[in-house]
Amino acid sequence: MQESPEAHAPDATATTGGSRPPWPARLEAYLAVLRPLKEKSALREVLERELLLCFIEVNSGGISEYPMLPTQQQSIVNLLCRRSGHPADTVLRKLAGNFPVLLNRLDKEAASGDQAATDQTTALLRNTESLLVKSAQGMVFAMGLTTDNFEELIMRHFGAPGLAGFGDILKTNEFDQGFWREFVERFIAQHVAEGYELLTREGKFHLSKDGQLVVVRYLFDDVLATLHDSPGHIDSTRIQTAFAKASEETPERLAVRKVVQACLLKGLSFLPQDMLIEHLESAALIVGMDPVAESLFRAMQARATGQEAQEKHPLPFLMEQAVALALGAVLVLSRSREQFLAALGALRSDELDNVRALAQGLSIESLERVLFFLLESAFVGLLRDKARDEGAKVTIKTAALRRAPLAAVDALAARGMTRIRKSQLWMADPTRPDMLLFKTRTPQQLASLMGVLQLEEPLQAQVRALWDKAPFRRDFLVAIDLAQVARTTQNVKAKLSELLLKFGAIQAPQPQAPGAAEVE
Repeated sequence: MQESPEAHAPDATATTGGSRPPWPARLEAYLAVLRPLKEKSALREVLERELLLCFIEVNSGGISEYPMLPTQQQSIVNLLCRRSGHPADTVLRKLAGNFPVLLNRLDKEAASGDQAATDQTTALLRNTESLLVKSAQGMVFAMGLTTDNFEELIMRHFGAPGLAGFGDILKTNEFDQGFWREFVERFIAQHVAEGYELLTREGKFHLSKDGQLVVVRYLFDDVLATLHDSPGHIDSTRIQTAFAKASEETPERLAVRKVVQACLLKGLSFLPQDMLIEHLESAALIVGMDPVAESLFRAMQARATGQEAQEKHPLPFLMEQAVALALGAVLVLSRSREQFLAALGALRSDELDNVRALAQGLSIESLERVLFFLLESAFVGLLRDKARDEGAKVTIKTAALRRAPLAAVDALAARGMTRIRKSQLWMADPTRPDMLLFKTRTPQQLASLMGVLQLEEPLQAQVRALWDKAPFRRDFLVAIDLAQVARTTQNVKAKLSELLLKFGAIQAPQPQAPGAAEVE
């Protein structure tokens, strides 16, 4: 990433809507840190860190939505100042390392009276400062969007008490693995354990016998119902609103995103290909939240039509700003994803792969899919832990059935969905009167059945749409094999009672109060 001497950094009010001191005051603040450190012959790493700390303090007013919580501010400081092996951090370190070099050169040139050299170095220094600001802006947008979306998700499924708990985590943890570890403990492990106790205490399970199997069935719907008493809602934040605007599918926004993505494909080509592919779309949307995206689009249009660009800065520098902003975003997004996965140490490798596959994009829906999967995995893990010492006597299974809203299926009657066709495609869901369960298990089975029923193509398309959008009814099954129990014990009835007690299907008798006399 090369800084062009002819392109000066824009004013903060032109880029972020905030305010920061004018350039002379910022320069004076930088020099006030640099000169004493030079006199002390401070190590380069110390010099760089102290200047970056000064840089953040001076420029925070010019970074849109700069966080107010000290823990989040410290997270931004750490991202800018601490070295890591992340590919994006390598480029940011070059920018951060160039800043004190240019500042020192400017100080010497100004003292010597070389005006031409001073002007050229000033331009380079301001460009470097601008690119560092854009990098910090990308970090702030990515971090803010992640935490804001999780707040909305927590409010939706855990209510106001959950939101207050999430706020406590934000206040007491920097945005690192410790943050995600506490999040997983409080909102996954703790809630699943409490939910299991509530379900077993209130008898919310189904006990059945199938041949030599005694089955205890728990419903994921019942697990979710234990999360809160009533759903909650919070208004979108400014960051969420800006992201939603950048994500609009209008021709104008699509055209801007296309230009930004093309710019990032070239500017971020040094990243590992899998990382670039994984985060390109999200990074482009985050760049689209900043005015530099519109400026870049207009400048590209002007170049394509042979017209002179009316932007304040030349196209190459606008491209550098977009790439710098994307670098900050990718650094936060990729590191937070890995830290989140690392906090899920109890999951098996295949489950971690599923989480990685589900956690695509920054939408609430994507995060919700991850939350549900983690709750499911934690509940299954809890049951597996209880069954661990039982060997082949107990097997933990899961079952998933697609279902469709009853009202949506009934609406298909006007398109030719007769009662006979309906009864062949769906069956009632005894756990949810407002839902129907698909009888078929795969898309191929569904297509074959619709062919047998001779559904008209428009009606088939409607049924396929319901299938594609269908939520799942998920059941957790504890299967006790009586034949295996009989091989290991002579008193099958007593062992079965022990296992049913272990899995909450029967309750332990209450101990008699001390000193209580037996009634004759």
